Amino acid sequence: MKDLEARKADGSFFGLKRPDELPEFQAVLKRIQNAIDNKEKTVIYGDYDVDGITATTILKATLDELGLNPGFFVPSRYQEGYGLCVSRVHEFHKKGYSLIICVDNGVAAFDAIQEAKDLGMEVVVIDHHDLPEREIETPYLFHQTHSHFLSYNCSACSLSYFLASSLLHRDEPYFATLAGLAVFSDVMPLVGNNLIFAKLMKQFLNQEHYHNLTALLETDFPSYDDVNFKLIPCLNAPGRVGKEMMDTIRVVSYLLPSTTEEKKNTLKMKLISLNQQRKNVSASMTFHSELSSEHSYVVIQDSFSGLTGLVANKLMNEKKVPVLVFAPMENDPSLLVGSIRAPEGYSLLSFLHKNAGKFVAAGGHERACGITIKKEDYYIAATLFSTEVALQALNPVKKSDNLMISPEDLCEENYKILEMFMPFGEGFAKPTFELTIPREFFRIAPSGLVAYAMLNQGNSKVTMFQGFDVLKDPDRELLTLQGQISRSIFRNKSTIEFKVTAVK
Repeated sequence: MKDLEARKADGSFFGLKRPDELPEFQAVLKRIQNAIDNKEKTVIYGDYDVDGITATTILKATLDELGLNPGFFVPSRYQEGYGLCVSRVHEFHKKGYSLIICVDNGVAAFDAIQEAKDLGMEVVVIDHHDLPEREIETPYLFHQTHSHFLSYNCSACSLSYFLASSLLHRDEPYFATLAGLAVFSDVMPLVGNNLIFAKLMKQFLNQEHYHNLTALLETDFPSYDDVNFKLIPCLNAPGRVGKEMMDTIRVVSYLLPSTTEEKKNTLKMKLISLNQQRKNVSASMTFHSELSSEHSYVVIQDSFSGLTGLVANKLMNEKKVPVLVFAPMENDPSLLVGSIRAPEGYSLLSFLHKNAGKFVAAGGHERACGITIKKEDYYIAATLFSTEVALQALNPVKKSDNLMISPEDLCEENYKILEMFMPFGEGFAKPTFELTIPREFFRIAPSGLVAYAMLNQGNSKVTMFQGFDVLKDPDRELLTLQGQISRSIFRNKSTIEFKVTAVK
């Protein structure tokens, strides 16, 4: 009951658990403050996903405000790959940097950090990824588990937020908004600080209308679904399909408050173009080496390893089974980069832990993770995966029951009650409802792509995107539908929408 009350409460800075008194946090804070005081030449090294990009933005903007004016670098997935590397350390050393701040990477950068140390440089690491057994050689590590800060995973962006807040001696709404985006982009559990940042993001987007963000959404009052399915994919697109070194760096520039409006408009068009490219590539992707069974689906896509996660998620929703999608690593075709997605009730971490020695690299969450393997080990990895999820399917975790509703329940008043429990996501799934209505209520749109039924004098509707055969069955007078509820706004008219996910 306490958890539900916390979920219904508004987001507030006062509710955040802060790391201010933790020794490791203080060590990092003092090292960065020392760099500020001494105008030390500093560079921020980020990551190409939304978490890494927003974390880089927060620290860059903070240190600019405090007069340090650090450099920043976000690697290309296709040219440099993930995490600080030795060659980049050498580049930083040649340019005279003495301090490197790694955000959303670094806990496994053993060789690079040792090389920096040997060259007389120091490295600060702000990271949230799983800790390897071996520890990196730096006294400056802020990590939610290692620093005894949180008992659950959080984004690197939120860890960067707390550093910025302490350095600036204030809570910055725009930074909290970025931290909220990272909660969803990195599929963080919606508890504690993660839940608060998610709620703060929604509040500030609707109150402040940050133009660089709302311009990508094409609305000043975005919903959580808008953020998840429009804004985050657009910000992620350069890291997924952009093959120029500057593509990911431009996203940070777009998010920085100091960037001129003229430059932001130019960068916005580049982001939109890359996002359209992402959609086009995803739609035309070809596959081979398919391995399909009753309980799993494994495949290799022809290119763009940055899109394996999106493709795996799409295939999982279509096939309703755990999915593993590989693609060749662009800068080393002898390796395959894979993304795994699984429906509710599966444990992908169990698969990773059981087979850790068989992967070149691995990491992730219970229902979303990634692995890298040698190309020659494809069939071994595919067999291990298929066997593991088949065993898990024999003992599934019971899913929550659908909630029965009537057509009259699809109203604004009830939607506002549902809104009180938002956001939904990892650890707090969006509820599924069950609705029974006459088949004759449905009409198929002229496009043939959607069927709909208008209810409650047009103030609510039911939409169906597949399974139209049941609408032509004269023996089915009533249809019992499973689905989820949302609000749609078209031409300033708000409609409560029941989106069908299955027909019973």
